[in-house]
Amino acid sequence: MEYNHKHNTTLEKLEIIYYFTQVPVSLYSNNSPVVQFPEKPLSMDALLKNECEFPNIIFSRNQTFTCQFITNDYYECFIVYELNDTDVIIIGPFLDEEMYDAKLSTLIKKNTLSIKLKHKLMDYFSKLQILDHTKRFYINKLLNYLFPDDSSIHLEQNTSTDTSEKTSVPENYFVTTYKNRLSMFEHPPYYLEQVIVKHIKNGIKPNARHILSEINSLNRAKLSDDPLRSLKNSLIGSCTIFTRAAIAGGVTDYEAFNLSDAFIMEIEKTNSMSELNNLEYRMVETFIEKVNEAKTFKFSPIIKNTMLYIVNHLSDKLTLKDIADHVYVHPNYLSALFKKEVGISLFQYIIKKRIEESTYFLKYSNESIADIAAFYQFCNQSYYIKMFHKYMGMSPNAYRQSNN
Repeated sequence: MEYNHKHNTTLEKLEIIYYFTQVPVSLYSNNSPVVQFPEKPLSMDALLKNECEFPNIIFSRNQTFTCQFITNDYYECFIVYELNDTDVIIIGPFLDEEMYDAKLSTLIKKNTLSIKLKHKLMDYFSKLQILDHTKRFYINKLLNYLFPDDSSIHLEQNTSTDTSEKTSVPENYFVTTYKNRLSMFEHPPYYLEQVIVKHIKNGIKPNARHILSEINSLNRAKLSDDPLRSLKNSLIGSCTIFTRAAIAGGVTDYEAFNLSDAFIMEIEKTNSMSELNNLEYRMVETFIEKVNEAKTFKFSPIIKNTMLYIVNHLSDKLTLKDIADHVYVHPNYLSALFKKEVGISLFQYIIKKRIEESTYFLKYSNESIADIAAFYQFCNQSYYIKMFHKYMGMSPNAYRQSNN
């Protein structure tokens, strides 16, 4: 099959993007790959042997010539750029920040992957490019330059040399705006969102509840034809905003994102509109409580940073020297300061946190005790069981049985 000149030009442009970004670039037509640079790009789907031609991502359709930044459940990032109703450019996977231990552990838990995959996953993520906001901005500019919205790009076999037809501008935005105006609907004012973010960040519960009530007195955006699904989508968006506000208020990203994941799972399981509305208030209050808890910690900046580093590397090998290097102090000084401020030794704290986090796999997975012990860097299964009993008051098997 001989493709037209526009097709060949499109492929040349894709190759330019690939060599500019060093990130995989693929062109899909009707969800099937037409061309890929490199020929077999890395992906979690390939790593996990998921047989699917199209990447594991969800994006808004009919947004032609608009860059969409997408993150999937594996923390892989993609830039999606629709050319028309059948053809789409996908740049990725890449990362928006370096993959660290705590984030990888969350990924394994969220996607119910085997903990034996940890090193394989870390090796995979170490090979992905990291594109920050600035780099993504320039990729957006490059795409808009190479594929202006007045170009007519189709990948079917060429039967005509007429290039006068123009790709129509997507009408979804205008249709949605028109419908919203007919129903006298407007999105909640941006300033109200900023006010509730401020109250969460500052840990002011009554004021946050009041603003949320004011927002909810307005009609919600229609995010799905199904009212229940629309409300769930709205609450997931709210949860994302509350999570970022809590992190700005001093909650560790690890704790905030874990809380966010728990709320999103609860949103998905809840099928009552009234219960979902109440859940939104509970989300606000819980995030504010976490902010206030973070403020009550009277630890010095060195100890706070030490704790954060430990929580983010619980399934990594941790040495006193590595931790001390991270907070720029001598190991002996850190050890003495930690014991003085926290009341237990640094390594007692590490073991306690590892035991607490390991309970997730006992509750929600069938991983063996030996594999869980190895994942959290315990020297052997017996020592893990001994420490588990010390901090939890029972054996790992007893804990698993009591939570099943």
